[in-house]
Amino acid sequence: MKFSKNELNVIYQNAAPTKAETLAGMKEIVPVIKDILTKAIVENAIRKLEKIPEPECS
Repeated sequence: MKFSKNELNVIYQNAAPTKAETLAGMKEIVPVIKDILTKAIVENAIRKLEKIPEPECS
């Protein structure tokens, strides 16, 4: 799975001890993002991260 630099930045900014916690934090911010491009980046990162199995994700 290839992540863009911006997607990786979003993941690092929301990094938590587990994949589930990281995803929950990212999903929590989506509704408050006003910038369309930023919102798309976060949503794409979420979709990609959800597809990665837990052992590989860590």
